[in-house]
Amino acid sequence: MDWKGIATFIGKAAPLVGSTLAGPGGGVIGGMVANALGVEPKPAAVASVIKNNPDALLKLKQFERENEQQIREIAFKTLQAELNDKANARASHKDSKMPAVIVFLLTFIVGGLLFALFKFEIPESNRDVAFYLFGQAVTLWAASITFYVGTTRSSADKNKLITGSR
Repeated sequence: MDWKGIATFIGKAAPLVGSTLAGPGGGVIGGMVANALGVEPKPAAVASVIKNNPDALLKLKQFERENEQQIREIAFKTLQAELNDKANARASHKDSKMPAVIVFLLTFIVGGLLFALFKFEIPESNRDVAFYLFGQAVTLWAASITFYVGTTRSSADKNKLITGSR
């Protein structure tokens, strides 16, 4: 179990804490939550106390109210670090053709795999491996598109989360 695993559950009582737990800064917020609940800073310990102690959800709500500004600052700093990392990566490759070549090659590979998936019969003994590899190729292709095109949508969503607007 990790912090993302309990983020949804915690988010029902304390939405800001839950959404921050699901992000890269989850470990920091998770430690703060564990401290507020008086347990060791491990997701399993926090989940256990929340499930077994009805007062824990009230403590979570109180923790969120008392530390809202600090939680937002951690979320903002984490977001800023992510955006700076992406900006640095894009800036260092702005004159390089390699990102475009990688996107093109992965698009060609995924297209070829998709064609093969519908054109040829996959032996029963190899289906799991074939579908796993196809899934990995599609995931890498999607990541390359995200890098090449940018992540303006997720950045806008994170900005809304940090500012508290809906």
